[in-house]
Amino acid sequence: MSTRKKLFITGAAGLVGSALRRYLRDRYDMRLMFHRTIPDNLTPDNEIVVSDLSNFEGMVEAGAGVDVIIHLGIAKAKQGFPRSRYNQMIMDTNIQGTYNIFESARINKVPKVIFASSNAVTGMYEQEGVKTTWDMPPRPRDFYGVSKVFGEALGRHYHDMYGLSVFCIRICNFPNTDEINRAYEPGMNRWLSARDMAELTACCIEAPDPQFGIFYGVSGGAGEKWDISNA
Repeated sequence: MSTRKKLFITGAAGLVGSALRRYLRDRYDMRLMFHRTIPDNLTPDNEIVVSDLSNFEGMVEAGAGVDVIIHLGIAKAKQGFPRSRYNQMIMDTNIQGTYNIFESARINKVPKVIFASSNAVTGMYEQEGVKTTWDMPPRPRDFYGVSKVFGEALGRHYHDMYGLSVFCIRICNFPNTDEINRAYEPGMNRWLSARDMAELTACCIEAPDPQFGIFYGVSGGAGEKWDISNA
């Protein structure tokens, strides 16, 4: 029997999920959730779940018997999508789905959830050129950011009411690489490398329980826009 911690990762096919699979597979056992497409490069020891975040019963079942839930699954904007349709996708996935994940953790007595938040939570400060700390009042720049404010607040509630450890990582620009080409250099002050994302996640996994924390996930040039002194 493995003595390694088991992770349940939603959104495992996405950019962040792919990076965590690559960097953390030698340290942890993984149960990976995919919405539709299953990648070809999975290792034989991976447990696979194909489901939808809005499926409450499915999320409760998928969260059983793990040590940590890493919630990465999100609704993504697609070019040409009507705003009303996109907002409904966010309601179903980022809001209802996030509630389902936290309830799954509570019901299954999973001690820790790592929530993929976003710098969109404080996007209006960035737009105005204001340096942001983790504890400033949220000022989301769009409905996606609103959904991430909800996720952080829900995580705080589950920590306070049920003793769940919750870590919210406000992910900035994440191209899933450790090398930046010249075309991306203007975005360096918002860039989060794949390695740094994996290490920040591992620190959250190994942190003692119970805790609640919000951290900006960003690598080079972070001091210009966000305070990462608590990360």
